[in-house]
Amino acid sequence: METSKQKNFAEIVKYQREMRGWSQARMAEELGTTPNRISSWERNVSVPSAYFREKLCSRLDMNVHELGLLSEPPPTTPSIDLSEDQDQAMTFNPPMEIGEVASEISLTGPRPAARKRLFILVPLIALIVVVSAAFIAFSSGFISITPSDPYAPHTGHLVLNSTLQQQDPAINWQEGTNASDARCTFKNNTYVAYQPQTGRFHACIAQKTDYSNFAYEVEMTIEQGEFGGIVFRSEDGIDGRFYLFRVHTDGSYWFYRFADNSIDHATLLDQGTSKAFNQGLNQPNLIAVVAQNDVLTLYINQKEISSVHDGGYTHGQIGLLAGSMTMGPGEAAFKNVRVWTL
Repeated sequence: METSKQKNFAEIVKYQREMRGWSQARMAEELGTTPNRISSWERNVSVPSAYFREKLCSRLDMNVHELGLLSEPPPTTPSIDLSEDQDQAMTFNPPMEIGEVASEISLTGPRPAARKRLFILVPLIALIVVVSAAFIAFSSGFISITPSDPYAPHTGHLVLNSTLQQQDPAINWQEGTNASDARCTFKNNTYVAYQPQTGRFHACIAQKTDYSNFAYEVEMTIEQGEFGGIVFRSEDGIDGRFYLFRVHTDGSYWFYRFADNSIDHATLLDQGTSKAFNQGLNQPNLIAVVAQNDVLTLYINQKEISSVHDGGYTHGQIGLLAGSMTMGPGEAAFKNVRVWTL
């Protein structure tokens, strides 16, 4: 076999699969993923996450260098050998009184021992002052920490960061109740989607959003019914064309491209079950999608669960949803929504 320097990862993983006589479906089964993901690796559209790198190494009995995921071994860091004199310079002498240090400085200038103490104490005091000032500023709200895009290798600009405790006029989340008593409302410091009828879902759209390439995440808690989820690239509101990603309380998920408001006319893009999901009612879960052109990648609790290619819709609004198949009303509460544009 050629070395990883002669072949890239896409060629190597395809060669290893074919050498074992595996189809893409068989390899997906071995790794616990979907054939779509294997296809995207072999076409050099995407590379595996750290989770799947570990599984590939284990299942193929190869390391990351042999798989072409690292072009060369990481550089080694030379060790530092302190001489006896250097060791002594780093040694703390017994503490002296503050008055004694001041006397030495004012009358005779710093002696060697005092200079060592000053060399250590001055930077340490400065560091304490800076850290304390930063902590006070952060606690007072004068500065804030902007979350970075957690869905590597993507990096983006944070354009939406909301707790969803109340309405944001710049986003304009839907509020109110429709004729079927389905509703979108802010309550208990969360944003809630509610559908009273079984066999249906109700979506709540952020009406002033329009994103094309982005990472979109939200914390979801299913409080009644069987499922909750997200809507994205909604071109004409919930009555038009959009993508829908829903997750059930047992960890099963469905990913659709809707052509109108009827699931009978929707295209199922992927379906499966995720062990990363915290099962049951009243369990918080972070669900997300990264949309990069026609590559749509789904996440649960920051674990990639599916990646598909579909160029049906290129931009649109985001939304949240709740529903139930057979277990009465569906209700899901959402908080901490973030969007990064790529």
